Amino acid sequence: MPQAPPAPHRFPDMEHNGKKIESYEHYGFSIPDRGSKPPSRILYAARDNNGERHWRSSLSEIEGLIDSGFKIVASGWL
Repeated sequence: MPQAPPAPHRFPDMEHNGKKIESYEHYGFSIPDRGSKPPSRILYAARDNNGERHWRSSLSEIEGLIDSGFKIVASGWL
């Protein structure tokens, strides 16, 4: 049976254009009982003016989102 992963590790906050950026090392949602353990990944979050938290997988992506005023560009998915 899968086991719970370690709790996410929070790094010190950063700032970009006056917005706080939170960063976390996330270990996934479960650890399989067999096979290799999934690698951790770093996730970045920033809150818009409405308090909604937006997540991105790279620092440059979250900085771009802040620079665009949290306007989400259509990705072409229908």
